[in-house]
Amino acid sequence: MTAGGLIAQNLEFVDARMVDSKTDTVPTGRIWKVESIVYSQGVTHCPTSSNYINISDSIMLDGKGTMVRAQRFSGLHPGWSSQAFSPEFIVWEQKLPMWLPSGTRVAAGRGVMYLSVLEFKKTP
Repeated sequence: MTAGGLIAQNLEFVDARMVDSKTDTVPTGRIWKVESIVYSQGVTHCPTSSNYINISDSIMLDGKGTMVRAQRFSGLHPGWSSQAFSPEFIVWEQKLPMWLPSGTRVAAGRGVMYLSVLEFKKTP
């Protein structure tokens, strides 16, 4: 028993699974640990034009799109030579693991093929 009167629980490994674009729900009494994300596309190459690129990849958590990777490219300024300006390319990714409590609905979203998930059950 903890100081707050709560009973400590352990987690027991149950299964490994891949979640795709079909919505799946974390079962009652279970906890999912998202270990990795398999993207449908690699990081975009920097263009050599003046285009600005903003790409976001997401998963669905309880029906809401949740960004897990973002790519931002601030292209070359029109009229500037590539020697005078260095384009900026930024990639941000969600830090993992991500723990999901029972009842959470999850699915792969835009730019994501699969979520690699470990399932645990709570034991006293």
